[in-house]
Amino acid sequence: MTQRWGHTTPDGRGEPGDAPDIGHAYAMWDAAYVLGSLSATDREAFEGHLSGCPWCQGAVADLEEMPALLSHLDFEDLALLDADCDEDPIPALPAPRPRFRPRLSWLGSAAAAAVLATGVFVGVATQSPPPPKVAAMPMVQVNTALLASTVALSDQDWGTLIELRCVCLADSSAPHDLLAMVVVGRDGSRNRLASWVANPGHTATPTGSTSMSADQIASVQVVSADSGEVLLQRTL
Repeated sequence: MTQRWGHTTPDGRGEPGDAPDIGHAYAMWDAAYVLGSLSATDREAFEGHLSGCPWCQGAVADLEEMPALLSHLDFEDLALLDADCDEDPIPALPAPRPRFRPRLSWLGSAAAAAVLATGVFVGVATQSPPPPKVAAMPMVQVNTALLASTVALSDQDWGTLIELRCVCLADSSAPHDLLAMVVVGRDGSRNRLASWVANPGHTATPTGSTSMSADQIASVQVVSADSGEVLLQRTL
């Protein structure tokens, strides 16, 4: 009967003596030690045991290069793994397996986790960069000297995003007029995209979107929302 040693560890490994063929308390701890997943207490205990156990010394030596190997997984490795998964396996007779291979099983799980983590980082790294934004351009005053604004356009897959920074230069006692953003297409179309209140001494940052691409836009205007009078304009 196999002797059962030790204690149940906090990470749920169970009693180390569960290893049936090795017969000592730390038979399942080598991979966890190499990959740095032991607690400080367990690591100290294992290192104390390691100095007098040739089997564990050999197991640790076998695994000592594994962290460096896992750190070098890249996108090409993942592509090869995917290609292997697509191939039909060749039927073969099952080979005899050792009764106890906890180290290899544990290591296989660690390698799988590393592959998944690499896949996440590769996925993030290969995402398309955001579309470039055209630098903010000043708008021309048309029928007012009390407004000033810049306009920035950025191409999107779905159309164009338009951003204004419109400051009201009127005296604080001036009325709070209602303004609107209008986009004029090269086909002569006019579309109101946003509206806001002109607050004297403050900057408004309205945004609007249109299905037109940037090269289909003839101009962007700031108009009086009530009368439609053009107050600011940027011709593109």
